[in-house]
Amino acid sequence: MTTSPEQYNRRSFVYPRLVAAGAEFVERGDCAVASRIPGTQDAPLQLVDLSPLMRTGIKGRRARRHLTDAGGSVPEANNTAVRAADGTLVLRLGDNELLLLSDPRGDDEAVHGLEAGIPGAGAWPVPRRDSHCWFLLRGAAATDCLAKLCGVDLRAAAFAPGAVAQTSVARLNAIVCRDPDDDTPAFHLLADSASALWFWDALLDAMAEFGGGPAGLDSLV
Repeated sequence: MTTSPEQYNRRSFVYPRLVAAGAEFVERGDCAVASRIPGTQDAPLQLVDLSPLMRTGIKGRRARRHLTDAGGSVPEANNTAVRAADGTLVLRLGDNELLLLSDPRGDDEAVHGLEAGIPGAGAWPVPRRDSHCWFLLRGAAATDCLAKLCGVDLRAAAFAPGAVAQTSVARLNAIVCRDPDDDTPAFHLLADSASALWFWDALLDAMAEFGGGPAGLDSLV
């Protein structure tokens, strides 16, 4: 059933851009997420707004131990990511810091449950859903597009599936993760939520020469 972002207290940081693009929205948990954008849904290079979806951070000396005890997966090295059995994408940002992204093709319950169980003693929650926007850039030209905005070599030979970089993209501090499972080059991009509109516009501008455009969750099915 279609819905509107204005019906919810929580909205994507870039929902005005999506509304202007004619996006169709569906309910996902406590907010609305763009499911389809007519005219650009099948673009060869796609930018999908995942900001409404659940994500959280865990920080502290027991962060990795807590997630392991909760039945989650933890990457073996810093700046790498793994996909857990429940679809959660787990990024290891440092010895004592993890970032959990819910499965765009699934639901948010797994990450909600993990966040609710963070003890607050030796492992603390980091509210990444409020602090960071979350976009997915996906398509054969994704690496070439990001080369215009980021100094890190994101080609597959240097930046394998599951690799993570904490770097600058479009002059913003950002977290970049190459999806570990997608056969199509796909990069999760997280940056300061206060700059979400700037980031969205900068990415779309860089995508233009590749025939890129915004897309909704349905493009990931």
